[in-house]
Amino acid sequence: MDTIRLRPVPPLPDVQQNSEAVARFGARLAVLCKFVDAVLPQLAADQCLRIESSFRQGIEELLSRTEDMVTPLAYHTTLMEQTNVMLEALAQRGGM
Repeated sequence: MDTIRLRPVPPLPDVQQNSEAVARFGARLAVLCKFVDAVLPQLAADQCLRIESSFRQGIEELLSRTEDMVTPLAYHTTLMEQTNVMLEALAQRGGM
């Protein structure tokens, strides 16, 4: 009977690098969320309306640049959910 010898699996440095990249991204996102939480209440209604228009244009540009890219459904779903959250927050402040 022949014995099959498996080679040991080499360490996966990419997993470590990916974990660190996700951690850095999460930290950046946390800072941006706190920034939005601090800034949004300081904005006047007319500023919110102008920001809403600019934000919509930016999201439309982003969508047009990425429409030919293959992205996970979770990316698109989260992008739209967060866009709607921000638009709703701006609309509420804008309609003070």
